[in-house]
Amino acid sequence: MTLCPECDGEFEAGVKRCPRCDVSLVDAQADVSNGDLVEVWRAQGEMDAQLVRAMLDSSGIDAILTGESVRLTHAFTIDGLAEVRILVREDDAEDACELLVASDVATGCPECGELSPNGSSRCRSCKAHLN
Repeated sequence: MTLCPECDGEFEAGVKRCPRCDVSLVDAQADVSNGDLVEVWRAQGEMDAQLVRAMLDSSGIDAILTGESVRLTHAFTIDGLAEVRILVREDDAEDACELLVASDVATGCPECGELSPNGSSRCRSCKAHLN
């Protein structure tokens, strides 16, 4: 799968340019494995993801949204089905995480450092108590 860094459009592998934005597409899997992009957050649905993306964009951090295409038709997440991954450049990851914590979107785990939704009682990664 390839992604448009401008409009977040998802395209089949092999498509090189976004027909809407006329920019080069990025291969989401290759970029993540090469360390170019890193996941900083998993939003529970498209609306939450767009809000987080807007917050990051307003702070000068470019973000790409990716996930199952069902996220565009359902406003809720069932067992991760409509979950949206938010990716940023590796160089911006620390600033993005700090912004998520400072804006009360996320809480950092004292055990593993992973982010969990604000108000969570347990880390979604290592299951440690957050309070």
